[in-house]
Amino acid sequence: MAKIELNILVMAVAALFFSITPVYAHGGEDHGDEKAPVVSAGAGMVTRVARIGDYEVTVKHPSLAPDKELAARLFVTRFATNEPIGNAQVVITLIGEEGAPVEAAAYAGSTPGIYEVKLPPLPGGKYKLAARVRIGGETETAQYGAVEVAASPPAAVDSESGWARTALIVLGSLAGLGLAVTGVYRVLRSARRDRIKGEAATV
Repeated sequence: MAKIELNILVMAVAALFFSITPVYAHGGEDHGDEKAPVVSAGAGMVTRVARIGDYEVTVKHPSLAPDKELAARLFVTRFATNEPIGNAQVVITLIGEEGAPVEAAAYAGSTPGIYEVKLPPLPGGKYKLAARVRIGGETETAQYGAVEVAASPPAAVDSESGWARTALIVLGSLAGLGLAVTGVYRVLRSARRDRIKGEAATV
């Protein structure tokens, strides 16, 4: 009988523990097929990749803030072999909802296939980004879709308060678990004592 009571106590503790254990989800990711142009962000930079004919044109730039000149970098390579193309003429084009298109010519860097460009100050709003590339007498345009020129969001609140809140939640959960275990143990002990008294009375 004592073994059965011990099993009940263990099961109750396990149920309480799993009821307060946080669940961490792996969500918010799209694992579908990638579509051109490919856009990725990291380390404060945005990378946009588009293919035009036999070539691939990559643009890397920081977040676009209003009324600021920003430096961007382009990489022009042959799509099949990733060979850098060092004799291209590249012009970045930004077309806003109003006004004339804004153009910025890129200049070749010291490394073949790498081009530097200064993006002029732009008012806040949405633009269509493109790169006009001329290679070997032929001109093609890489389309990168819509981009937004907007002020950076405010800095995130210091994470220390979040850690403190999490610690309090964990401590509170452990305290609740301890009280629950104590309560279950007392109930089982009382039931066992009553059973022993009942058996003694019948002897």
